[in-house]
Amino acid sequence: MQQQSSEFVVISGAMYQLPITLRRSEPKIAKLPGLLLMATLAALIVVPQVGLAVYAVASPDLRAVLVANPIAAVELAIALVFWAALVCWPLRNIVIAMASDRIIDIRNGDVMVVDRTPFSTQGWRMPLSTYIGVSVKIRTSLSSVVRDVVLVHPDASRSVTLATAEQVGQGEILELCRILGLPLLRPDAATGVSGPSGGHKFDADLAPAGA
Repeated sequence: MQQQSSEFVVISGAMYQLPITLRRSEPKIAKLPGLLLMATLAALIVVPQVGLAVYAVASPDLRAVLVANPIAAVELAIALVFWAALVCWPLRNIVIAMASDRIIDIRNGDVMVVDRTPFSTQGWRMPLSTYIGVSVKIRTSLSSVVRDVVLVHPDASRSVTLATAEQVGQGEILELCRILGLPLLRPDAATGVSGPSGGHKFDADLAPAGA
């Protein structure tokens, strides 16, 4: 499997040998263009408005006009907050995504997930026996096609992405299923609603064994 090390790092154990412990994080390079774009927009849109607000507060003439027209002052304040939020909220999300990671630990019959952000740490644990199988879900973009190896749970919020790669070897996926004691599911089972397939009609989505 040609795994994208920028997204997943094996901390302990082997990828196909229990226990499995993975750390998942967003690729920094992939987020960098969005970060630069939103930072530029913030500099062009928010900074001038903040400067205008400071000038309005510091200027006795403008303060008098705003006091005399409270509705106009409220409208200006709402507009300032709106434009600041429009730019700064996506920028905040990008920064948090770049600084966050997820720890996935599979051992002793349990799947434990810990999500860490700069502001909080949250986690949950589910018995491995409650999972229904492993699925390979395809994601496409303008530049590439990648495949997510997903540990599927009936509750989609508890499904866990174990690896992301451009090519996924069929032999490796079947070995992972054997180690986990779970069947190989159809790709649409990553939604958590489909059961095991009766065959391997989607083998064309997998690389040959040993790839």
